Amino acid sequence: MKLFKLHNIRLMLILGVLFFLVGFANHRQSQKPITSIKVELLDASKLFITETEVEQLLKDALESSSALMNESHIATLEDKLDTNEMIKTSEAFYSLDGTLSAKVIQREPIARVNDNGFYYLDEDGLPMPLSPNYSSRVPLVLGVGTEELEDIYPLLMKIRSDDFFKKHIIAIQKKSSTNYVLKVRGWDYEVNFGQISYLDKKFTNYKVFYTKALEYKKLQNYKRIDLQFGNQVVCTIK
Repeated sequence: MKLFKLHNIRLMLILGVLFFLVGFANHRQSQKPITSIKVELLDASKLFITETEVEQLLKDALESSSALMNESHIATLEDKLDTNEMIKTSEAFYSLDGTLSAKVIQREPIARVNDNGFYYLDEDGLPMPLSPNYSSRVPLVLGVGTEELEDIYPLLMKIRSDDFFKKHIIAIQKKSSTNYVLKVRGWDYEVNFGQISYLDKKFTNYKVFYTKALEYKKLQNYKRIDLQFGNQVVCTIK
């Protein structure tokens, strides 16, 4: 019995020492100063914000607080990055060699809105400022106020999800509360879309019409394509 108790005491002492050493190592690691900063933009093909600008954001955040790392400090740095108007989300971490790293996902515009100045609408349906570094090739939206962005959002997402329409449609203009007009790339006709409703049917009808009219070389003859009337595509000749 005494031998059993002695074995338990030794085991507890060993575990206690191990926990102490691990805790001490973690504490020492969390208190190491930062020796370098590394930034990775996960979609570097569109630089709404540059790696240098993200690095400067981190440096500014470090200057206003301790340069020694711990979990709460990492979370603070991520919050700092996420408040930037070009950043959707970020992840920061600290390595054993003293490197502070950050992975950044940028916001993604789906339209450029002209409403007392220009700004983007992003994939979450939120306004986003233009970037001095990069101009996104997205449809221009005219005649739509900020309070109406929610109405036009489904149409923009439908365009964005289709490779043909993403390249084909260059502008959307609100003519009235019940009528939106689309302008297309490479042709001088306009597409009278009507209300933002029956999106799948209207886009399917237009794509079928466009394919046939292009095949028969008729597109240059039209000044307006009307999609308002159910399954019909009504064309107005020049």
